[in-house]
Order: sequence, then C-alpha cells, then structure tokens
Amino acid sequence: MSPRRPDPNVRLQLVETAARLLDELGPDGVTARRLTSSIGASTQALYTHFDGVDDVVAEVWREGFRRFGAALDGPAVTADPVADFMTQGWGYRSFALSNPHLYRVMFGEGLLTMRHRREEDLDAAAGTFLSLLSRIERCRDAGRWQVDDIVTAGEVVWSTSHGQVSIEMAGYYEGVGRDPRRTFTECLRRLGLGFGDEPTLVASSLRRARRRAPQN
Repeated sequence: MSPRRPDPNVRLQLVETAARLLDELGPDGVTARRLTSSIGASTQALYTHFDGVDDVVAEVWREGFRRFGAALDGPAVTADPVADFMTQGWGYRSFALSNPHLYRVMFGEGLLTMRHRREEDLDAAAGTFLSLLSRIERCRDAGRWQVDDIVTAGEVVWSTSHGQVSIEMAGYYEGVGRDPRRTFTECLRRLGLGFGDEPTLVASSLRRARRRAPQN
C-alpha cells in the first residue's frame, strides 16, 4: 500500500495561519505549537510540510508574492493601456483587502532579515514591481503619458496605492463614513493627469477600468 500524500490544504492553512500570527503577534508569536493547534493538527503536520517554523515563515513571503503577482498580472492587456494600468491598480487594492494578513507581513518589518537573505524571494518581489513598470511603459509608449524615469514613476504609483490601501485597512474610511472606492478612483485619476494625460481620455479609461475591476 502506497504511503498517504501530504495534504496540500494543510500546508496552505499553515502558511495562512503563520501570516495571521506574524501580523498580530510578530515573529516571536509564531511557534510550532501555536501554528498547529490553530488548525487543529499535531506538530507533526508542520514537519510533514516544512523544515520548521523558519521555513513556514519564509513561505509566507513567497506565497504572498505569488498571489500578489497573479493579481497584478491577471488583468488583460487591451487597446487602452491606461485602463489596463488602472485595472491593475484595482487588482492591487483587491489583493490587499482580500489578504490583509499577508499584505501587512509582505510590506511590514517582520520578514526584513529573510528578504535580504534569499535571492529567489527578492526576485519574486521585484517581479511584481516590474509588472507595474511594464504597464506604465505601455502608457508612455502609446503617447498618453509623459514619463522620463519609469522606475521613479513606478515608485510614485506604488506609494500612492500602498498609502491608500493601508489607510483603508486601518479602518479610517469606515470610521468616518467615507467611500474608499471614491477616493481610490480619484487617486488613479490624479495619477493619470499627473503623468500628462488628457482629462477626457483619463475619464474614459477610468470608466473602462471600473467595469473590469473587482467589486470589493
């Protein structure tokens, strides 16, 4: 009789639980016992799928950027590069809201040492930034945007998107009764205008992007 294969669902549960514990308790809060008891398993389950706690913590970073990359690359490329850029922006927001623990760990300080230790992890993170840069480059090449430095433009977009979703995740908009979607739409509009696009074209691209965007 062949041995039972490890359950991939248990592996995923361990990663997601580790992300939650890192977010809520910090690195010291992630222990083998706490991890496995949170999913109703024995500590053996951890060592079936990972070499130990450090290994599962590292996998949080990798899994986060795998999902993040899929969210950023998911929107189709169309004849309207600005709408494609904006649709990617909505995908960024949707990922953060759907994966709050992962997102905060990915962009927080909890895994700082691991980020600088493994080249493949840095490559995974860089890949998501390059996905953004490619969309900005298409806007420039189509003559819609005036961009001298693609990387700096990407940093401006990232800072805007990250700031907006971080404020939303902190509960500000809910607390004051404001609509975060309206503000995020304005962020995208202002980015388009700031990069030199025509107002009427920006408005048209915004409408196209909003129809394609996730509903959250």
